Amino acid sequence: MEINLIVCLLEPKIPPNTGNIARLCAANNLRLEIVGDIGFSLSDKDLKRAGLDYWKYVNWEYFPDLDGYMKRLENETVHLFTTKSDQRYTLREFKSNDYLIFGSETKGIPDRFLKANLVDCCTIPMANKNIRSLNLSSSVSIAVYEALRQQEQGESSNRDDKLG
Repeated sequence: MEINLIVCLLEPKIPPNTGNIARLCAANNLRLEIVGDIGFSLSDKDLKRAGLDYWKYVNWEYFPDLDGYMKRLENETVHLFTTKSDQRYTLREFKSNDYLIFGSETKGIPDRFLKANLVDCCTIPMANKNIRSLNLSSSVSIAVYEALRQQEQGESSNRDDKLG
């Protein structure tokens, strides 16, 4: 079964997070799109160290224009991960070719995109309200594996329907 998800990082600032996410995407054959004003060079040694020698296996692209990129997604299915939503990510339905969008470690997804896409926003709940947010690479991992779980579950139920 081929699963096509796109992980999108808007303006990431911490190279090891991006490297870890790139490794996660490579491990699952997912596309990674890095967008906007990033806080490091894409040749940064920390970025490469976090992704180890797996960068050659990452299907990725850099898009410098944040606004243009988001406009391009207007007809796509997007899931914006933010602490500013009450909808749990587990209540979202993830399908092939969906975009899982995450904001920068320091500012999250810009408010203008959240307000324009309120129904597409979701959150990873945290019990301790004193914690502002989870680490970006942890959040991406949680979201990716939920999306993969749902798609694999859907694939197995489709196989069961054909067998029954």
